[in-house]
Amino acid sequence: MYTYKVGDAPKRNIMATTDNWFETWFDTNYYHELYQHRDEEEARVFIATMVMYLELRAGERVLDLACGKGRHSRELQKHGLEVVGIDLSKNSIEEAKIYESEEMVFDIHDMRKSLTKYGKFDAIFNIFTSFGYFNSREEDVKSLKNVSKALLAGGQFVQDYINAEAVMANLPEEGEKDTGELSFHWKKYLDNGYIVKDIEVIENGEKKKFQERVKVYSIDELKAIHEEAGLKVVAEFGAYELDPYEASSSPRIILVSEK
Repeated sequence: MYTYKVGDAPKRNIMATTDNWFETWFDTNYYHELYQHRDEEEARVFIATMVMYLELRAGERVLDLACGKGRHSRELQKHGLEVVGIDLSKNSIEEAKIYESEEMVFDIHDMRKSLTKYGKFDAIFNIFTSFGYFNSREEDVKSLKNVSKALLAGGQFVQDYINAEAVMANLPEEGEKDTGELSFHWKKYLDNGYIVKDIEVIENGEKKKFQERVKVYSIDELKAIHEEAGLKVVAEFGAYELDPYEASSSPRIILVSEK
């Protein structure tokens, strides 16, 4: 198995700014409470489907890019793959590390920075809209250029993104959730090319505010970023079951590219 030396976690000046919302929000317990409904069975089926589709074999190396707490990484490892999971969130990686083994390791890392210390991969996965958070298209292109450089020749990249066209048809919208100890209320709307979700958390009578911002990319715009990064798009789907993509109705944009 490829080994590398993981340095100390990067020291970050965490500020509750709109520009760096992902550094603040993803490192809170509130984020995990709000999205605790995420379907483990859905992750299992999607990964099994993709491993079969990509014809990945036991012993091959894969990267889970922006892995969160590692739910997709764990499913990849069950297929006999050697897995590296990286994420910017220190808290998420600390939880993911509970599951580390000789075949699966996790590290704090920013996708905008080189991935070369992790070696080369047969496949890289970027799942559940873990992209489009930055302030410029250039940063997104840079991230996927790092992906391209980290792939072996003929390696494959799978990107799963929201289908913004279908989402925007229902904006603006509001929602709420009560867990007993926490109350959430959110508003989702379109703002200057981003789908924005303003989140208010009430805990013990105290209100705290957070925000999510995801870039509106059409399927053609995402394809263009792949191509600019040196990746060739070879397949597109609109759902985790690999249904054909339909702009007006598909819940997801799933692209498969090759180096």
